[in-house]
Amino acid sequence: MKRARLTLFSFAVWASACGGGEVRQMAAEGPAALADLAVEVETPAEDDTLTTQRAIFFSDRAGAFFYDAAVAAPDDPAMGFTVSGDRILDGWEWWVSEDSARLGASERALAEVRPDFAVRSYVERDSLGFFARLLNRIQGGGKAKISERITLLDEHGALLVEVPDSMGIVAFRPIFGEGRGDVIDNRGASLLVGRPTGSDTLWTAIRAGGGTASSSEVAFSTPGAVVVVTGRTAIEADSLAALVLREADRFKAERGERMAELLASSYIHTENEEVNRALAWARLSLDALVVSDSSETVLVPGIPGAEPIPGRSILSNLNALLATGDWETALGLLVTYGRAQRFDERLDILGRAPNVVRPGGAGEFTTADATTIYLAAAGDYVRATGDRGLVSGGTNFWFKTVFAMRGLYQESSRHGRQIGDGGFLSATNGETWMQSLSAKAELATSRGGYPVEVQGSLYRALRAAASFAEIMGVARREGSSWYADSADALLHKFPERFALEDRLVDLIDRQGQPDLFQRPNPVLALRDISLPADEKARLARALADQLAYRHGLSTRVQSDSLFHPFLTEPSSYTSGDALFNGTVWTWLNGPLISVMVETGASELASELFEEEAALVEHSGVVGAIPDNVDAHPRESGDEPIAGGTPVQPWSLAEFIRNAYEDFAGITYAAPDTVIIEPHLPKSWGETEVRLRIGDGAVTITIEQSDRALKLVAAPEGEIPGTAALLVRAFGMEKIVSLVAIRTDSSAAPVEQVSVSISSDGVEVNGEASGPDGRFVVADAALWEGFSWLTPIVHERYPVMRTASARRLLAVREILRDNLAARSILTETDPGGDDWGATSTYTYPAGFPESVLDATYLEVAEDDSTTYFRAEFVTLPEADTSGALLTFAAFALDTEDGGANRVGRNALYDYPRGQGYEYVIFVGNGILVEDAHGRILGEVPPGRGIAFDPSTSSLSFALPRFVLPDLPRNSIVTLLVGAREATGDVGEFRRVNRNASGRFGGGKLDARAPNVYDVVTARVSR
Repeated sequence: MKRARLTLFSFAVWASACGGGEVRQMAAEGPAALADLAVEVETPAEDDTLTTQRAIFFSDRAGAFFYDAAVAAPDDPAMGFTVSGDRILDGWEWWVSEDSARLGASERALAEVRPDFAVRSYVERDSLGFFARLLNRIQGGGKAKISERITLLDEHGALLVEVPDSMGIVAFRPIFGEGRGDVIDNRGASLLVGRPTGSDTLWTAIRAGGGTASSSEVAFSTPGAVVVVTGRTAIEADSLAALVLREADRFKAERGERMAELLASSYIHTENEEVNRALAWARLSLDALVVSDSSETVLVPGIPGAEPIPGRSILSNLNALLATGDWETALGLLVTYGRAQRFDERLDILGRAPNVVRPGGAGEFTTADATTIYLAAAGDYVRATGDRGLVSGGTNFWFKTVFAMRGLYQESSRHGRQIGDGGFLSATNGETWMQSLSAKAELATSRGGYPVEVQGSLYRALRAAASFAEIMGVARREGSSWYADSADALLHKFPERFALEDRLVDLIDRQGQPDLFQRPNPVLALRDISLPADEKARLARALADQLAYRHGLSTRVQSDSLFHPFLTEPSSYTSGDALFNGTVWTWLNGPLISVMVETGASELASELFEEEAALVEHSGVVGAIPDNVDAHPRESGDEPIAGGTPVQPWSLAEFIRNAYEDFAGITYAAPDTVIIEPHLPKSWGETEVRLRIGDGAVTITIEQSDRALKLVAAPEGEIPGTAALLVRAFGMEKIVSLVAIRTDSSAAPVEQVSVSISSDGVEVNGEASGPDGRFVVADAALWEGFSWLTPIVHERYPVMRTASARRLLAVREILRDNLAARSILTETDPGGDDWGATSTYTYPAGFPESVLDATYLEVAEDDSTTYFRAEFVTLPEADTSGALLTFAAFALDTEDGGANRVGRNALYDYPRGQGYEYVIFVGNGILVEDAHGRILGEVPPGRGIAFDPSTSSLSFALPRFVLPDLPRNSIVTLLVGAREATGDVGEFRRVNRNASGRFGGGKLDARAPNVYDVVTARVSR
């Protein structure tokens, strides 16, 4: 007990030292609805290298985004402040004049994150032990600290950073990445930075109220604030910065009020607070991905620089907007996508719709089902809103629908026929969302033919087209009956073509043969196609038995020898190999939950839903759902690790849609008729839902048990004169009107109406009433005995053993030469330039001179092997312990893109837009990696040393099965530094400001590379 008291007391002192009280107090300001969502983030443990780092994400809904680590150093190259696709700022650090202390990312100690802003505290690090630090705090000898409040201001592209406490003079020091441009001016309180962007210059103004700017910082008195904005000219940027500082309080209040009003306009409140918070966060995070102006509305697929791989349609997220009453955004998206639709057959399939439209109107036409998803989304919008003008008005969706359908069904000499003879939609390889990044035949997801999931979107598109034809009153070829008959024919043929015994196949190939590989895609078709409940349950159960963990659907069965348990395992494989061969995609939880609820397994489905809710608050970006989760935990009993794209709309939209459509059971039968068929999880208890109907709203309170459903509805506002609820439970349906007829024959919303349904009958407003219809209740027995897959965790999986066997290289393969090999690259480098990026580096004390000074680089090749050679001013023998002093890396840039930062503590970054595809580390052995960190080949430590002190050179050979040949114009960059022993090949030894016996010195910027000499050359084959 005494020990517990000491721990609590210690924590209280630590929290006080970190400014915990001030942080929490600031996080409680503003609208209560947002303050209640605050999430506290603490500094991660120093030895925690696997848990997904907590991060902050804000947007201004006009093209500006801020993404940063919450309380640690940034670990994602995409982190920073971005405006209209241009990276403005990588980050910043503080200089506290009173304490003469620099506080940067590594000094962050605590954060409170809300949807509208975040508060962070920084505390100066010290080297004292825990109890010495504790005693120091108790005695009042505190370290320097500062707290900041960060937000983006709506529609202004303005990053506002405030220091609310009075602590004298502080300085905001911006951190720019490559290509920062030149500092043109520091005008009073503003630091102005010009950066070339094509033919123009983008100007950034960093300004503080009453501040003083220099070439590297803006200093100001506290309490105070600094703002970062952009403009087309220096004057424009500076003027906007001054305006934002003057109006900052108003702009902040407007941002908070907008978010609070968004939450209040429609919602689900349950007795499960974690679910309530997760739904509120998801709603606001999805809204943050909307970029809108007077000309267009887009939903971006992710944070600039950290987007998912292409292949999914943004419009598949529309139902979440419809459910939450954000009909204006839904309409804006449809109109924007309609403008991007293609009608020139010389360019593309007639009527083809994009799957993504980016700010500025640029469309991506990646997938075969983007057009059908687009049409289905338009149908959902019209059914919910009653906006027939979308079809017949100025946006003319009837025209767009007709030509899109013609493009799918008619024969095209240029593009072929999209709908096959069986009435199924086809796709070529690479035209579905499951676009593999793996180049290995056994891992690549080749899906040319008739993918199962695209048939579901075709079915929904045909139903939408039929309803549009009814609105237009069209007959014959484009008439309602033709589209409806085509949908019915698809529905009839689908099970006999895609169902094989007790499961759906993933694909029918071009030869008409089923692909027997088990993938999660059939769950998408099961959600969209109207099969009988018992058949749907049987097919879904067979899929779930093979692939469904409690945290989501795996993309390969765990018993398969090619099953990849983790998204990231650099020593064995790339993330591209793992994406569709084991990794869980969180957005697929949405359709699985829908099918399980529909077929009687709602309580099981709620367990999966709660896993999603936990991700919103407790993993990765606060308030978002990461794209992927490992299929297996790293250790038995642990939780699988989340990863992949940090913020994307699909998982957020599915999470919201599941809550409204599946558990609350709310769908629109027509603009004036809302269906309520609840399947509330037991943990939700009494649940209140507010939803939009017409130009009004209705608030519905639901109580549900195994024996009865009780519902009270209270409409308000200008609801349709025929507004009604269709309540479904226990196999009975009851229609109740939401309007009352007055004595003057006018209609007005009723004050409230109550409905109770049990197996004994129906009551309306406390009086018995017969049902208006009956339906067949899904038999929950079809899911009896089901349990989520238990991960069978291995110490070493088959794919890892295979990788280990393939990558070990014999010394005789590596340490050889061929004098007849063709030279494809040579480059000389002067001696005496081994002084680092700033020409100030010094060797560690006692290091021999010139051992890190490269003078020559050569690459040669023959038919099977690539040969590398580097020469140095001098190379010493290994020291008495056998350790080498020199460490080298060969980074190979063979194509566009690639990894930006060289690993092994090099800290060497390529300029923006450049990168490398392969890197070879040479020290106590040789290690060959690709850009994803996967080891392609290695000579184990001590088995073969490439360095030859007698000739002051290193040379080695790599066979083609390890490293492909280097194309013409490939760039080879040799990096040389001091070797730090790590138990394997080694890494670059750190360079500090002051040299010591272990580390080099002379580094003026902590972010500079730990590299003494660089030689770069281009392949001239």
